[in-house]
Amino acid sequence: MNPLDTLIKQHVVPVMKAAGFTKKGRIFRRAAPNGDHVFLHIDANLVDPDKFVFEVSFWMVPLPNWEFAYRNLPKTLTPNASGALATCKVIPPDVAAHQPEEEGYFRSRWAFAEPDTRDLCGRELARVLAEDAVPWMVRLLDRRTLLAETRTNPNGELVRLGNDTTSEILLRIDDDPIGDVSALVDKAEADGAFPPFVDWARIRLARRAAEEV
Repeated sequence: MNPLDTLIKQHVVPVMKAAGFTKKGRIFRRAAPNGDHVFLHIDANLVDPDKFVFEVSFWMVPLPNWEFAYRNLPKTLTPNASGALATCKVIPPDVAAHQPEEEGYFRSRWAFAEPDTRDLCGRELARVLAEDAVPWMVRLLDRRTLLAETRTNPNGELVRLGNDTTSEILLRIDDDPIGDVSALVDKAEADGAFPPFVDWARIRLARRAAEEV
């Protein structure tokens, strides 16, 4: 077995399984009752001949964002991270970081030497997941929480992948008062939003209004 997969099996799987995630390859998935998803990805980086280097990130995929992005494809298509509205890197502590002195993008890389520090790295990853990342991911499956987090810190650790008005529409379109969301759609249109998005949002709101009569 690849040493990274050994680390995942021994240290990551127990944490993620306990939190209700399922695993396929190096991707963990959890779905909310409303069809929203969160994915945890573990991706290897072949940048160091002496160490196993990898990144850990999570991706928030609200169902409306997925359904708009893949509106022209079969409804049976299973959501994945390509339909994310927001994403975040899981940052390693210094002891498990590939470049602990780095302050930029590369500070997100985890690393271990096989076999010397694999278990140390795995334990640290399991700790960060259990104590911080997984509880946050689960909270963000609530659309109101995700909206609040992307409003207050849109360019911080949690990176919003769309503009503020479009993201707000997607997170409110199924649950908030139809008139309030319609006003947001009008604003998005006035601000030059992608016309197919405006059309899609109005159709979804009209369908919802008809169902609520």
